[in-house]
Amino acid sequence: MAGLGALLLAGCALFRHPPETTLRLYEQATSTLPDDNVRLVAIPKLGLKIPLNPFATLSERDVEKAALGQTPGGATIKLQFDGNGAILFDEMTTRCRGQYIVTFLNDRPVAAWLVDRRVTNGQFEVEGDFSDEEARKAVEALNKLAQQQQGQ
Repeated sequence: MAGLGALLLAGCALFRHPPETTLRLYEQATSTLPDDNVRLVAIPKLGLKIPLNPFATLSERDVEKAALGQTPGGATIKLQFDGNGAILFDEMTTRCRGQYIVTFLNDRPVAAWLVDRRVTNGQFEVEGDFSDEEARKAVEALNKLAQQQQGQ
């Protein structure tokens, strides 16, 4: 009977659905990374091409809460990272001062922020290249995922 329980748990892990919305924060690559380990990304709204570390530092799984914000340019996504995410974001903004952090929403680069200060409170507002409807859906999906993770 114990074997059946273990099999069911393993099976559930295998059939987890990917999140409805993905959110990734990548750091600008430093010159110490070999060229074949760098991902060059175009940010059309800003007219920039930024070399990125290929591994995301933060993801949707680090979000504790998301909310809609508004600027004259359109909707924004306000993020509150969980405890671990807040520590990672603090380290990231300390390490990357003077470099870019690029935000991807659903595998698409939507924003680039030139880090000008350390952020210690785990809060980040994404002003990016997405529609108001995309922002609304992303906030709903991020909050749904955060609730699921908190329930585990």
